[in-house]
Amino acid sequence: MSARRISISDLLRFRLVSDPQLSPDGQRVVFVVERMSAREKRYHSHLFLKNLGSRGMRPLTRGTVQDSCPRWSPDGKQIAFISKREETSQIWILPMEGGEAYPLTQLPRGQIQSLVWSPAGDRIAFLFHPTGKEVPFTKDGKPEVPVYRHIRDIYYRLDGQGWRDSETSHVWVVDVSTGRSCALVEGPYEDAFPSWSPDGTEIAFISFREEDWQLRLEEQDIYSVSLEDGSLRKWSAPAGPKEGLSFSHDGRRLAYLGHQRPYHSWGSVGYLLNTVDREGKHRSYGQDLDRTAYPLTLGDITPAFALANPVWSQDDREIYYILSSEGGQPLVKTDLETGKTHPVTDPEQVVISFALDFRRERGVFHGARLDRPDELYRLSLKTGDMAPLTNLNPFLRYRNWVPAQEHWFQNGEQRLQGWLVLPPDFDGSRRYPMILNIHGGPRCQYGRTFYHEMYVLAAAGYVVFYMNPRGSQGYGEAFADAITGQWGEPAMSDLMAGVDYVLSLGFVDANRLGVTGGSYGGYMTNWIVTHTDRFAAAVTQRCVSDLRSMFGNSDVGWDLAYEFGGPPWEEEDTYRHWSPITYIERCRTPLLIIHSENDLRCNIEQGDQMFTALKFLKRDVEYVRFPEEFHGLSRHGRPDRRQARLQWIVDWFNRYLQEPA
Repeated sequence: MSARRISISDLLRFRLVSDPQLSPDGQRVVFVVERMSAREKRYHSHLFLKNLGSRGMRPLTRGTVQDSCPRWSPDGKQIAFISKREETSQIWILPMEGGEAYPLTQLPRGQIQSLVWSPAGDRIAFLFHPTGKEVPFTKDGKPEVPVYRHIRDIYYRLDGQGWRDSETSHVWVVDVSTGRSCALVEGPYEDAFPSWSPDGTEIAFISFREEDWQLRLEEQDIYSVSLEDGSLRKWSAPAGPKEGLSFSHDGRRLAYLGHQRPYHSWGSVGYLLNTVDREGKHRSYGQDLDRTAYPLTLGDITPAFALANPVWSQDDREIYYILSSEGGQPLVKTDLETGKTHPVTDPEQVVISFALDFRRERGVFHGARLDRPDELYRLSLKTGDMAPLTNLNPFLRYRNWVPAQEHWFQNGEQRLQGWLVLPPDFDGSRRYPMILNIHGGPRCQYGRTFYHEMYVLAAAGYVVFYMNPRGSQGYGEAFADAITGQWGEPAMSDLMAGVDYVLSLGFVDANRLGVTGGSYGGYMTNWIVTHTDRFAAAVTQRCVSDLRSMFGNSDVGWDLAYEFGGPPWEEEDTYRHWSPITYIERCRTPLLIIHSENDLRCNIEQGDQMFTALKFLKRDVEYVRFPEEFHGLSRHGRPDRRQARLQWIVDWFNRYLQEPA
């Protein structure tokens, strides 16, 4: 009996790894494993421990909880972590020499992030966003709908979080012996990426402390706060976005990731490795690479946008960090004297996060591959040798599936990269229906990751093709910048060239083509069905249909002014020209619209427009709305809704692309 194919229900079987942290002696790794609960319709995450010299791993926490952000104390005797039990998150401590985990903090209701131990191990710095006092709660501790919302700021909502309240995130510290905690800085500004100085006297962080900071989200500065008197010091660094802060071992310099060209267009300018010293001497590294130091590789099992802090070598001569390049996301190191950058892992490897031992001789990383879901890997920094440390999803050995195949092809003089997933038991003499899947961003990349959605579609009998058209990251700034001010082209030209390339292989039926995508991929799906009739069916997800209205109804829609040369009242013709809704009468392709009702990035109004217009025109269109969900339904939505979404997609394409039995 042959193995069954990958199914939608397999989504609930995945164990998802993240955030590996090496013990100070380099012998043990603690990490997070997340699972989905079908019965409770939620996610649970727990901490696990593995000795690098043994085969097994053991759970450190259990229960219907969400544990995250494990961090070793400098002496390796304790692990601090964030735990959400019931409705409240607190910092917990787990003694590694015996004893139960216990809560360290008794903070008011709010969100905790970014735990960092002090060098002496006596305090922990963290980010804390207390819930605004205007937010009411019911007797059982759940948020209550307020009588009204009084909005005075432009940045009043954020996808994935909802309505922003009157509080902001700041750097706090907690005393490990007493549990006493306090904020180190105040003010109506957001702080991020706390980093202790080696002598423990100050904490550096990233913020932008100007009155109009909400309109200047790409102008972060670097500050440090004194633990002795609370005084703030601003470091002299060029204007531009900054993330991932870390002190050198001698305490004289800070490293961060970012660039000095704010407001060009989101994602088109690559992040660089940067250093700045206390005297204001600044240097950027990696311009010659023409790649971004930002994790932009997409997946529904693999997390994206989880930026890892740069890590200094023990002698402060090199820095380790991650690049996005041609579908890969390798770990690299830069020599700070010569400026030369060298790969640490294979350039095709997708590294999500990493941790290195004290001597910088070995490390562990969370890695993604085409032929298996994400796992932890051990790495020798001397030889580059790597080997898997975990095997979290062995059930896939009993599934019939074919790993995605990488393809390169031409569109005129432009070389392009894509991936092809074939149905199980593929027969090259047959003609299969094909689905083109388009990524969002737009300046992200598909890459060498295990993508459950693609294998579900292949298991349903489809050839699945996904690629990185111009506008994607990973191929240099000119490639990413090619769609600035013109979202529909040359992306559509590249996507159609990809379709023609697959057709030339001889096993796809040109009359049974489908197209789908989410976010910018939804925009491109809308653009395609209003500009060509080549596709027999389409599914547009969390889409953009009207750029003019998106300017005001997206959580950060005003950023479109930098994408299209100004706001819509100044560039009306440009916004209208590149809005798919302008050409809605041309749409003859049967279209399924999938949208989340709490999507604040691509407001559900965008899907409403497509549905209402096509219904008015008496076209073949249906609409599936998911209550409560934000933009990222396909990546971290409620498990049953993630399954329902996949089922709707499969059923829609089956209706129009499969031959009658």
